[in-house]
Amino acid sequence: MGSSDEERHESVAKVGGVTIGSFAGEEARQGTDHEHSLSLFEALKLYPTAVGWSIYFSLGVIMASFDPQLLGNLYATPAFQRDFGYQYNGEWIISAPWQTALSMGSPIGQVVGAFFASYPMEWFGRKKTFGACVVITASFVFIQFFARSLPVLLAGELLGGLVLGFYIVVAPAYASEVCPVALRGILTSWINLSFVTGQLIANGVIAGTSKLDNHWAYSAPFAAQWFWPLVILIIWPFAPESPYWLVRKGRMDDAERSLRRLASEKIDPKPTLAMIVETDRLEHEMEAGSTYRDCFKAINLRRTEISVGVYTIQGYADQ
Repeated sequence: MGSSDEERHESVAKVGGVTIGSFAGEEARQGTDHEHSLSLFEALKLYPTAVGWSIYFSLGVIMASFDPQLLGNLYATPAFQRDFGYQYNGEWIISAPWQTALSMGSPIGQVVGAFFASYPMEWFGRKKTFGACVVITASFVFIQFFARSLPVLLAGELLGGLVLGFYIVVAPAYASEVCPVALRGILTSWINLSFVTGQLIANGVIAGTSKLDNHWAYSAPFAAQWFWPLVILIIWPFAPESPYWLVRKGRMDDAERSLRRLASEKIDPKPTLAMIVETDRLEHEMEAGSTYRDCFKAINLRRTEISVGVYTIQGYADQ
């Protein structure tokens, strides 16, 4: 056996249940160099499908900001005040404690949902988790739509918020995994624009229904939330799964097919696939023996502070 054959067969390892040899290292380097050499406009031209699917997954974030924005406007809607409030000095009002409880229902649910989102995302993938959340969201909207008392409405907000929190995690994770480096910053920033878009649409819906003198003044805005699941579920079967997740599960052929769908025909997916495999191998080595506590130690603490700070600023900007 020649030296070239020896080089091709040395350092063979198992990654995600698939045997990977060191000869893939050159392809991984090519894939890395290619991504880092792309300008913004070159990346947009070569990866238009990846951009489109990233925006599609961001529709969930629009839902996540649409629902909480409704309640703040409904407190001043006469029909909502009459059906859910009580009379004080001849006027119908919603008490301050209930306004606080309802306003915090969805955000509290979102915090809890976002915390646990990573588990089903890792078990079932980004696509299946996203689709399941959309179905569950549509189901919980029924509680809000048919609610005729404040406790029932609060339950609907809490349960709905649990699922809405998943979208805030799924969307940026998917965007960062399907897009090249040149596009990741822009498309993860798109998430904040999606928050604002959801709020803007919610305000428009309330403006169109607030003058109604029956339950449709508040039922119609809640019903409008079914529009997003309808659109998402029609397109969902065609969405590609994250190639990073597929590699971690050892599904190399599926990962290559996903990469072909995310890029133009000019792109050879094999170097990118090799890069993902090598990235996954390095992550396994770095994560060996690590825990969540390591996020708050040494240099990792600074990374944690930056990540938390960025998303905290986003929350303040939404106010």
